[in-house]
Formats: sequence, C-alpha cells, structure tokens
Amino acid sequence: MNNKAILIILLFLGILLIYKEHKTQKGFPLPEDRCMFCHKDVSDPDASHPVSAFGCQSCHLGNPFSLDKERGHLTMVKNPGDLSVVDKTCGKPDCHPEVVIRVKNSVMATNRGIIKVLRYHWEGVEKNDIDLKTLMVSGEKKTLSVDLYTKMCAGCHLWKKRSSMGGEVARRGGGCSGCHVPDQVRAQTHGVGHFKHPKITTRIPSETCTRCHNRSARIGLSYFGKFESEGYGTPYEGNELNNRRLSGGRFYINLPADVHHNKAKMECIDCHTEKGVMGDGKRYDSLKDQVDITCEACHKPDFREIKGGLAEKLVFLNKRVPRIVNKEVAISKKGSPLYNLQKVGEAVFFYRKMDGKAIEMKIPAREEIYHRMTGHERLSCQACHSSWIPQCYGCHYTYRQDQRQVDWLSKRESSGSWRELRSYLRFSKPTLGINSKNKVALFSPCQIYVSQFDEEGRYLPKESLKIFTMTSFDPHTTQKESRSCLDCHGDAKSLGLGEGILHKQGGNWRFRPTYDAWRSSLGIHFPLDAFVTVDGKPLQATSRKGARPFNQEELKRIMALNSCLPCHSEYKDKVYFNFDESIKRFQTEKDLPCWELIGKYAP
Repeated sequence: MNNKAILIILLFLGILLIYKEHKTQKGFPLPEDRCMFCHKDVSDPDASHPVSAFGCQSCHLGNPFSLDKERGHLTMVKNPGDLSVVDKTCGKPDCHPEVVIRVKNSVMATNRGIIKVLRYHWEGVEKNDIDLKTLMVSGEKKTLSVDLYTKMCAGCHLWKKRSSMGGEVARRGGGCSGCHVPDQVRAQTHGVGHFKHPKITTRIPSETCTRCHNRSARIGLSYFGKFESEGYGTPYEGNELNNRRLSGGRFYINLPADVHHNKAKMECIDCHTEKGVMGDGKRYDSLKDQVDITCEACHKPDFREIKGGLAEKLVFLNKRVPRIVNKEVAISKKGSPLYNLQKVGEAVFFYRKMDGKAIEMKIPAREEIYHRMTGHERLSCQACHSSWIPQCYGCHYTYRQDQRQVDWLSKRESSGSWRELRSYLRFSKPTLGINSKNKVALFSPCQIYVSQFDEEGRYLPKESLKIFTMTSFDPHTTQKESRSCLDCHGDAKSLGLGEGILHKQGGNWRFRPTYDAWRSSLGIHFPLDAFVTVDGKPLQATSRKGARPFNQEELKRIMALNSCLPCHSEYKDKVYFNFDESIKRFQTEKDLPCWELIGKYAP
C-alpha cells in the first residue's frame, strides 16, 4: 500500500472520529419551544428564569411543538406555582423538588394548626389526623368544628387557586406564586406577542404576608401599629364614622408599632427565614413549631463562616444583600443561615433584604444586668419588651341549621350557616403566664361562644357551648424600652388576675375584679380577663399542652417584690442581688429604714 492510500485511510478515520465525538458530546439539538413564535417579546420573570433559556413550556406546560393556538395551549397552566401542578413545574428534578416537598408539608399548606386547635377544644380530640388535603379529597361527614373551619377559615391556604372566589379571599393562595409573585396587573402592550411577564422575587413585600396574617393573632396588623377596634367607628370624623378601615369594613386605631418597623423599617422577610416560612419538610401541628427565627438569633447571635451552599444562593437571588465571601453569618435555631446578618471584622451589620441598607448592630446588650438578674432566667424577651397585645374576649358564632353556606374547599353550598360577631376587643397590658416551653410569656384570650339553632330556627341551649382559652404568641409589638418592674410584679392584669384592685388584707393578698361576668349573664363566675385566681387556681384552658397560668407559689414570689418596689425601683439595687436574704433581714431586723417608713405611713 502506497503512502497516498495510507493518507486517505487516515483522513477517513479522522473524519469518522470527529463525527462520532461531535455526536457523543453534543447530541441532537432539542426541538425549539415554538411558543416563542407567537410570544416573541416577553420580559423575563427574573434574572434566574430568563425566557431565552427557559422558554414558556418548561414552566407553563402546554404543547411546545404546535403553532396552533388551541393545540399549543392544551394542558397549559396559567400559574405554575399552583400546588396541584407544581410537581410538573417548579418541582421538576432539575428545578426545586426539595422545596416543593417542604412547602406541601408546611403549616400554610396543611392548616394542621387551626384544625387541631378547633378539634381539641370543641371535640376533645388530642391526636389530630386531619389536614386540609384530607378534607379536600375525603368527603367525610364533618363535625361542628370542622364545618366551622371549612366555611369560615379555609379561605386562606396555599392549595387555594389564586384569584378564585371573590373579595379579599381572591388575593390569597396560589401555592408558590402566592408569595413569590406579588400582586400586579400584567402589562400587555402590543397584543400577545409583546407583554411584561409578572415578576418572580425572593424580596417579598410585607403586603403579601398581611393578605392572610391580619386576623386571628393579627400580627400583620400589630407589627405596623394597627389595632382592630370595636365596630363603633370611633373616634368619629365630624358626624361620620372614621375612615380607618381594614378589609371587611373592620375599624382600627393606631398604636405604637414594633420597634423593628418603627425604627429600622424592617419587613417581615428581614427576620423570617425560608425554612421558617416554607417549612423544613416536617408536618407540624403549630406554626410556632415551624417558625425558625428567635430574638436571640440576632441579639445573641451564633456566627459561623459559611462557604457556598444555601447562604450564597440566597444572597445571589436577593441581589441587594452584600456577598458573604470571607465573612461570618449568623445561624437560626434550625441551622438556617441568616445571610443578612453578617460579621465584618469586629463589627456586626444587619442588611435589609428589600433594599440592602446596612444597620450596625450593638451586640453587648446581652451583658446588661437586667438581662441576667437572678429570678429572671425564665423570662421570654416578649414578656418585658411587648407593650401591648390584641385581646378579643368575645368571639360569638351563631350556627343555623335552617340556612345554607358555601364551603371554601368544595365551593359548594351545604346545610348549616355560620355568622361571626365580635365584642369586647382590648389592647390593654398583656397577661403573663408559663408557655409550653416553660418560659414566662404573654397570653391573650381566644374565647368562643357558639349558639346553635335547629332546622326550624329554634335556639338549642344544650348544643350551644362556651370555650374559654388563653393562648401564648409573640404579638410583634416589641419596644426598645421594657415594661417596668411594678408593671409585672404589682399589676393584677399582668399577673393573670384580670383588671381590678390587688391589695393585702390580714397579711394575705386579695383581689377585687373590675369586670363582673355573672351580672353580664354569661353564666360564668370569673371575670372574662382572668386567667387564674389569687390562690393560683386556673380559670381558663390553654391552647398548648404544658402552658398554664402562674401557680400559687409563683404568684407569691412575684408579688413579694411589690412592697419593695416603691423604694427599691432600680435593677441594680443591692437588695435584689440575693432577694431571699433581703426578705429574711426584713423579717428579723426591725431597725431597717423600711420599718421606719412603714411606721410613718401605716396606722
């Protein structure tokens, strides 16, 4: 074989190898997303989802191979974030499958918290086996508490179709899009070919959160200094009701907003983490258990150096908070990176997520004496720093079997109609007690009266019920200044006794309540605002196992300081360094200045 033939063979083999390499590495090109043939000029939802890379079908499904409108739009979904289709869109293997699993198990998707509380107090069911998805598919006969939930409460959950139903409820729900696609009208300009796509964002405005969080505990109102008041519409504006209205025509008055909003202009997402909002995969019975943030996470932070991973991803998506290269970031109680709380050298900066503004933090506050006083070990931050809490002593439901009402879940009418009335709304001093984690915390009433009527419209006294419950939560009314010593140690309302006069008689504490529930024909022998008697006897139930009012021994210890506070009003007063020893001296040493003062003013 001559050299020419060898050269031809080698050239052929080279071409064959190149062809095989090209085919192996690149493969055949994927079919083009033909949606873009009609939708030529569509703005990007965000930098992470450019239309040029994703097209339309990868998120909105449909038929990407057809140029026919009807065939192309067949199986298309308007909202890719809808939980009924999200496994095929946002939850695809190459997108966010782990996040979708977490969201579906979150309290905002299951509503397990509210269902469990209702069933526990109305039916005595301790172990709840029902959630929203169960009620959507089971069609089982509903108990009275579950019927209340489906017709009065279930308009607010992530499975709900966005824009379905009417009024305020239409703005709720929508799965992933409910939070990540803020309310806006699509700006369509030159026909279907040119329009602005709704924006996707992780910088979620507080207005999105308060669409739902403006009832029940009302934290979405309290944080911004709004208190839902009685329905009288006072103070009047001229001869008319005032114009301060919430959704549903509810009136409100302005009170001190939370210091984080009032001073730092922080939004909800500045504190709350993605794990606390979207869940961590576990199915909790309470939102409190899912929440990831604590006061200590920022004011007594645990800093760690984190390279890459979730923290860097969240910073990249945020586009406002500085990168965390060569910096330490704080860690939440569940291990989530608080990427907007960064340690730069010896300085600590908190960055607002909406605009990236830096706020320098002063961490040494943990060393202040009032944060480490003996006897204050169990105090929650809210017990001292929350100035007010919404208190609703009169949620009155009427249930009429002779009327029909639409079920939020089935969207069909069924027999049984509910109507809610409220009265005796207050924002006075918070009541204190012991929460389920054995901390001194705030409590607020969740009292429900249910009046039932039969098919003929007749009142059913035996089937009607009263439920008196106190629940503990963070009202989001934090102030920089704490409540005074006297406010906790000598105020009857703070101690759980209710509004009234607390005094000593014959060496024993006595309490005279302001509110006389018996004369109000409520059929109870204790004030509506009373959590406990002066002898430590509980008067109302609690919403969490282990939560309770102060017992008799705790009340005695707390009130023991009452007589000392007029003179010894400072935290640094040496009598509080060892208060047991101070009390012993007071009882045995009759030459103390205290006795001289008592003799001067006491008969």
